[in-house]
Amino acid sequence: MSEPLSPTDVIRLRHAMAQAGTGRFFTCFKRLLQARLKFDTFLLFRFDPGAPPQVLNSWIKPNALPLDVLDEYVDGFYRLDPFFQLKEIPIKGLTTRLSDIAPDRFFSSEYYLQYYRRTRICEEVGLLAPLPSGSVAHLSLSRLETTGPYRRRELQCLMHYSPVLMELLTAHCSRFESEMLHQATNPEPPPLDKIILTQVQETLGLKLTRREAEIAGLVLQGHSNGSAALLLGISKETSKVHRRNLYRKLDISSQRELFTLLRHLL
Repeated sequence: MSEPLSPTDVIRLRHAMAQAGTGRFFTCFKRLLQARLKFDTFLLFRFDPGAPPQVLNSWIKPNALPLDVLDEYVDGFYRLDPFFQLKEIPIKGLTTRLSDIAPDRFFSSEYYLQYYRRTRICEEVGLLAPLPSGSVAHLSLSRLETTGPYRRRELQCLMHYSPVLMELLTAHCSRFESEMLHQATNPEPPPLDKIILTQVQETLGLKLTRREAEIAGLVLQGHSNGSAALLLGISKETSKVHRRNLYRKLDISSQRELFTLLRHLL
């Protein structure tokens, strides 16, 4: 059972509520959570349908992350992020650990080994709050290997108060709906499988089937044959056949080679 809010906690909460929709909210919200949790990164994103994430605010402990890691994420690696890929989010929001939503082979995927592990993050928790526009506010709280995983008590506290935190996130981000929405002139980036399908043909002169491109995207995200089959509504054996044909056409034999070959598309 989580401890009740202290008088100081109540003051922090009132400050965050009063600043929702203003430039002071992020700092007040961070202080509110820091009173109960220790974290090394505190990042607020907005996920708009069919568009790259927008970094609304960020706080990173000095020297905690490599300088280019956030830029690389926004430039394309977000396509392989389980939080970004999450489709079914309850209307009241979702608070979850990365390990609870990641694909079954995520922690052995090349995205994890070559990109995510480079951040030295050992545990990430996300608060995902659906917004009236159809977008999602995503608050990411991470801890580095030097800090260690979240304690059970910290996670219980976060889960206990998540309904209030979701309301605050929704209120803050919703007040900037018109300002933060992408303009209609911004082209909508195509799905990962279509990018793979087009670029493989244009750069390598090879023609993949739609299913092979879909399998390629799911393998890059960290899905096994069985997990990919479930998502695509096909049998595991059919998934294996598509993956085998994909590797044959690309003249590769492993997920690492697939990641190396297609990394520039991300």
